[in-house]
Amino acid sequence: MSSFIADHGYLVYCFVFGLDLLLLYPIFAVFKWRMLQRLGMPSNERQLIFSNRKRNFDLDYFIYQYGDRNLRVVDGLSRKLLHITAGVWQLLILNLLIKDTHIALQATLIYQISMVILSGISYSSNKLFGLAGLLYGASSRIRDGHLGRKNLFVARLSFLNLLPLALIDVFARQHVINQDGLAIFSFFVFLPLTIGDALGEMIGTIWGKQKLRVWGIGQINRKSLMGTASVFSGSLIPLLLLVAIQGLPLAWWGLCFAIATVTTIVELAAPRGTDNFFIPVGNALICLTFIILASPL
Repeated sequence: MSSFIADHGYLVYCFVFGLDLLLLYPIFAVFKWRMLQRLGMPSNERQLIFSNRKRNFDLDYFIYQYGDRNLRVVDGLSRKLLHITAGVWQLLILNLLIKDTHIALQATLIYQISMVILSGISYSSNKLFGLAGLLYGASSRIRDGHLGRKNLFVARLSFLNLLPLALIDVFARQHVINQDGLAIFSFFVFLPLTIGDALGEMIGTIWGKQKLRVWGIGQINRKSLMGTASVFSGSLIPLLLLVAIQGLPLAWWGLCFAIATVTTIVELAAPRGTDNFFIPVGNALICLTFIILASPL
């Protein structure tokens, strides 16, 4: 089994991404559809939410009819549960099975560029059970209004965040003896985005008071202090657990706090829809500095 994975790393990683698209995306799209149904929303209005929203979409009507908090809950759970599930799944496959950062970077780049192309092709489509329903259904926020798909499309352009990760890979291979340990940096770069950022939106939208006005791509651009605190704790705790499980030296604990702090600041400051790019870039630069100063592996 291990020899097959080593020889067919690209195939394994493509299979992982294929499961994302063909299994997780439909599951969470249906999940969102059912949550809207439980709010008493008729089918024609649910179809309007799943559409490109270029015509006849009145966000104020939906907020008045179904409640701002209810829509926040639907948005937060459907988008971010998919975000967490897919992200953790990919990181585990990378680190537990493939263990080759070159393959992971190249396969991820190909996948994300493909997602951008498919998202662009289906951007204006209103087919509920077509490509647009699959790619935008669970993740296009209701409260972003007519800018819902634009917000998500910009977020998917974040594949450029792989460039600083590639820089880490190249630099670390020149300065780190144990090459097998390189994959752990992918957790430090992407786990805060996968869990911390996601928990920040879910907890902030469900229980937080949306009083912080921010820039972003959406009709409503607000965040909460509770959500910001959740980003920090949701970034820090998983990294501390990872360091403890791996039995890494004390310097790595400091890296955890640095990454969690940078993630929190960037998530709050970056325009909504762009944090998928800026958070991994910021974390990658912190990891690169850590490698230069500490040479930990």
